Amino acid sequence: MEYFGLDIGSHRLKVVQLAHQGDKNLLVALGSAPSTEKGLFSEAESDLTTLAEAIKKLHQESKITTKKVITALPQDQVFTRVINMPRLSEEELASALKWEAEQYVPIPLAEVTLAHQIVGTAQEDKKEKMQVLLVAAPTRLIEKMTKVLEVAGLTTISIDAEILALVRSLVGTDPEPTLLVDLGAKATDLAIVENGEVIFTRSIATAGEALTRAVATDLGLGAEQAEAYKKAYGVDPGKLEGKVRAALKPVLEVVVKEMEKAVRFYQSERKGKIIGRILLAGGTSGLPESVALLAKELNMEIQVGDPFTSVVKDSLLNEVPAGDLPLYAIAVGLALKEVE
Repeated sequence: MEYFGLDIGSHRLKVVQLAHQGDKNLLVALGSAPSTEKGLFSEAESDLTTLAEAIKKLHQESKITTKKVITALPQDQVFTRVINMPRLSEEELASALKWEAEQYVPIPLAEVTLAHQIVGTAQEDKKEKMQVLLVAAPTRLIEKMTKVLEVAGLTTISIDAEILALVRSLVGTDPEPTLLVDLGAKATDLAIVENGEVIFTRSIATAGEALTRAVATDLGLGAEQAEAYKKAYGVDPGKLEGKVRAALKPVLEVVVKEMEKAVRFYQSERKGKIIGRILLAGGTSGLPESVALLAKELNMEIQVGDPFTSVVKDSLLNEVPAGDLPLYAIAVGLALKEVE
């Protein structure tokens, strides 16, 4: 079956189509375009129609050869948690998870759609338990997304979680325990991945937009100019007398603390194991000198993830600036999803 991955970001839309030939993934098409101002967060039909038109235009301009699409719900709108459960049949598990979800999902269960995935096993009270990734998404958000894609002339074959798409493109089945950090525009999402399975997730509101606001406030700039300064100078101490770095550092330290908490949690749960590396994803991961700063703060190996690691390199990639390649991580992960 032919299909493509679509990442509906709050700032940009990204599409990737792959052809799967044996164990090779060939790049067929890719492209990006600005998203609309309100995107999926609006309830106005006119706004959703505008988003559908932007997606349709990008689909055409990127020369995608199929109208079947896999997309993902914004991670900051989805509730994810890994929980330990006794060994149950699939039917028993689905029933039990409804009760578990009531403890973790902050909105009425009547308003959400639940999904789950068994991701491994764990020892608890000297008993082996199943580790289950529970995902709860607002049903209204799913309905809006499906409608937007329908208006864009597309057929939705699957709706995924962003964090699972990132694991697929950046980590794969690598057994090394990895902390995956997606520094997006509205939220920073963290996941600990072991043997290609998510065993911990967390989302915080401190992300790219908060960094831009910090630069705007400290330097007395408008939002557009602050965004440009942030991208150009990052946390480089030698640029603009370190003023942008000084504005960004306190915000990045919030992210660092959450990363430290995640590492400590894993190492307390998995006695004798350590996080071997940290992979960064998302647009904010490309800020100048940010990798060096985070590596120094955490005293760990940190890399910006390459979403095209499992994709046969193609001349199409030469048309994309190297700094923009990480932006395609979710779209690549969606295009890599196996569907029946």
